[in-house]
Amino acid sequence: MYHQRWLVLRAPLGMARGTEQDKYDSSAFHVVALGDRKVVGSARLRELSPEVGGIAYVCVLPEFQHQGIGTKLLQKLMATAQDQKLKSLRLRSRITALYFYQRLGFFTQGEPFDYLNIPHIFMHLNLGE
Repeated sequence: MYHQRWLVLRAPLGMARGTEQDKYDSSAFHVVALGDRKVVGSARLRELSPEVGGIAYVCVLPEFQHQGIGTKLLQKLMATAQDQKLKSLRLRSRITALYFYQRLGFFTQGEPFDYLNIPHIFMHLNLGE
């Protein structure tokens, strides 16, 4: 999972291995998608507060993109968040992925900003009761 995350999110930026992990990974909920006997997609959910969850590190290998894998990963995280009684989800989206998250019901919050020299924006989703 971490190798796939690095390949998609960090290697294209010239970042070293190890930058694809953080201190929250060990206590977070992770989902992975398998294809060709390897991890082809992954995403993470963690509790930010008693009612708010954070989604991060959503990525699918380029050759497996546009096949619904990312959508299924997010749907699983959204269902898990509801099971955990979270009321909303937050994430930091690359501007290039904005439409992907909007299709799943997320809306933008605030103004775009640079993170890792890439334009991003915060997004939010209210979960159904």
